[in-house]
Amino acid sequence: MATLYDLSERYQNILDIAEMLDEEQLQEALSEIDDAIENKADGYAKVIQELHGKVDVLKKEEKRLSDRRKSIENNAKRIKESLQDQMLLLDKRKFKTDLFSFNIQKNPPSLNVLDDSFIPKRFFEEQQPKLDSRGLLNALKSGEEIKGVEVKQSESLRIR
Repeated sequence: MATLYDLSERYQNILDIAEMLDEEQLQEALSEIDDAIENKADGYAKVIQELHGKVDVLKKEEKRLSDRRKSIENNAKRIKESLQDQMLLLDKRKFKTDLFSFNIQKNPPSLNVLDDSFIPKRFFEEQQPKLDSRGLLNALKSGEEIKGVEVKQSESLRIR
């Protein structure tokens, strides 16, 4: 596969095997590279960019396949509905062929809520309170003191 960057052999090897290695194996392969930090950083950045490119391609393919699956599911549903409509029109609710049996039957009862304001409270499930993390963080940032929480500041590498 063509890469955007010209990678030295050792970094190309990392790129080639990165998909197949677990975390420990990847760390071991990376530790075997003996370069100055600047060269290592450039090599790592190139590999990272290539891997992000692969991720983008995979995401697009996942979406394409998902869209295709949904289209096929919808077509199967439409065909089934069309057959049911024709059977009802002909008042032929049950019959067999050499390959299949066809039968229109009632589904299990389901609920259709028109207005939940009339429903007694006993039919509502209590919900656990949900923490508003963003609101809590904003309160702490604005100087409010709240026991049991603290603002933490982490670091991460940015490559431009």
